Amino acid sequence: MKMSVADYLAQLTGDQVVTERVDKTAAQAQQKTVLTAAIKFMIDQLDTGHLGQYEMTVKMKKGDPVSVRLETNLINIPMAEAERLDGKLLDKELEYPVNLYMVMESEDVNKTGLRIDELANETDQNGSVTSLVERAQAWVAEHLADVVEARA
Repeated sequence: MKMSVADYLAQLTGDQVVTERVDKTAAQAQQKTVLTAAIKFMIDQLDTGHLGQYEMTVKMKKGDPVSVRLETNLINIPMAEAERLDGKLLDKELEYPVNLYMVMESEDVNKTGLRIDELANETDQNGSVTSLVERAQAWVAEHLADVVEARA
C-alpha cells in the first residue's frame, strides 16, 4: 500500500486507524501465537487499505508497564508523532510505501525512552508471516531484556 503524507495525516486525524489493544505479561508478549495474531491483524489492515496499530501493554515484574506496538507509517517515527511528517522529511504530495514498524516505549528501553525499527516494508508484507513473527519475537525479547537489565 502507498499513500501520500497528506493522505496519511488525514487518516490519522479522521480517526480511521484500526486499533487493537491487549494486556500481556513479558513472557506472553514474546510468544509466537501472540505475535502471529498481532502481525496478521496489521497485515489485514494494510490489505484493506487501512492504517493500523496493535498495542500490547506489557506488565513487567518490576516497574511500570512497557508499551510494545506494531504501527504503520511512512518512515520510522511513532504514529503519535506524525506531525513530524512535514515537508522537512518527506514531500507532502508524493506517495510512499506504508511500512510496518515495531515500537517500544519505556524510560528504561534506552536513553530516549523510545525504540522503533522497521519490521516489514512493502515487499516483506506479502512474504512469510513466519519470518516476520521470528523477527518480531527476537526484537521484543532483546528490548524487553534491555528494560529488565536497566531496572535491575
